[in-house]
Amino acid sequence: MASTDSLSIPENGNSLTVDWIQRALSAGGDLPSIRNIAVEDIGAGSGTIGAILRCGLTYHHDVPDMPKSVVIKLSSDDKKSLRIAKLLSMYKREYFCFRQLAQSIPMRLPELLYGDFDSRTHRFVMVLEDLGHMEHMDQIIGASAERAMHAIRSVAALHGRFWNRLDQPPASDFLASVGGPRPWLSQLIYLGCLPPCLERFGNLLSVRMQRLAEAFGPRVVDHMRELGAGPQTLTHGDFRLENMFFGDGRPDDFAVIDWQTSGLIGNGVYDVAYFMVSSVPTEVRRRIERQALEAYHGIVCSMGAKGFTSEDCWQSYRSNILGMLVPSVCAGGALDMSNKRIRTLGETMLKRTTAAIEDLDAAELLPTRSGSLTPTYLFSALSSQLHSAYKLSYRLRRARARAQSRSA
Repeated sequence: MASTDSLSIPENGNSLTVDWIQRALSAGGDLPSIRNIAVEDIGAGSGTIGAILRCGLTYHHDVPDMPKSVVIKLSSDDKKSLRIAKLLSMYKREYFCFRQLAQSIPMRLPELLYGDFDSRTHRFVMVLEDLGHMEHMDQIIGASAERAMHAIRSVAALHGRFWNRLDQPPASDFLASVGGPRPWLSQLIYLGCLPPCLERFGNLLSVRMQRLAEAFGPRVVDHMRELGAGPQTLTHGDFRLENMFFGDGRPDDFAVIDWQTSGLIGNGVYDVAYFMVSSVPTEVRRRIERQALEAYHGIVCSMGAKGFTSEDCWQSYRSNILGMLVPSVCAGGALDMSNKRIRTLGETMLKRTTAAIEDLDAAELLPTRSGSLTPTYLFSALSSQLHSAYKLSYRLRRARARAQSRSA
């Protein structure tokens, strides 16, 4: 077995060499000598913060049952993206999820063949089983009713496994390593992303929806605290079609990747709402969402959820639909919209989110702001004032940039 003591974390795909791959894969046991590698970027346009590469392997001698390719995940080399990933412990979450939780998660994850994480810089590398032989669907087109129900039943099994058991190993060990929900940080990120999101996609929103997005900003903490008062479980956090692979229909032939936001949200129905607005066409969602929530509720209750009625489940779903403003606005404001597919993903999710909010009258669940001088109230009031100043500053910077562009 090759030593990996001096094996560095690659900066990017150009840093990958035959020797590095050979030593990384040999960490799990003897591996035939690799002659060549072919590195392909497969993450562009997926909305993932970081690099996702497929590495094709050619051996000196043809050996059956050896992997012909692996998938390699690396931290982003973009300073802004790396800063966000570090703030939310995204790379740390995924690394420790595979190390500490994978064996207890009742859905398929790609096998981790090699991994490393630098706790100082938060740079990481993960070498994973390539699931390219499975069906990977287009999130923009969206899931069929059958695929959507399959996904909902699978995530219900995940939530049922950890339902109100986050204080027990292995979930407690994982959360101790990476931390739990961070509502204050979510509110600040939302408020920072709102001005650029409205500039880019404001034409897609009604005046009423734009006002709701503005009003929701100082209330993100209150909303997350309300959801946090209910049953808690382990969530995936980015449960969308782009992160799913389907097999031939067997219940166990369904795999989920990209666990970088696992444990950031404690309310299980968040994953359901997120999937519905990110990955299911609006007309399909309207047709199946009652059935999907009934199936979800039945599974988590069969796995031990107590005191969680079907009405509780439905109301939690409506509240989480309102909360989908957070990922929609953050994606619309933070991601690189020069990539055409990224822009289309952002537009599609924003359209589906606002349609769901209107269909379910979720705006009525906007938290009321208490007038008492609690830390939450003071934080919301302060962040609201800072947001107003930031919004003005953002508009002035954009106007200056446009003026300079015209005069150039």
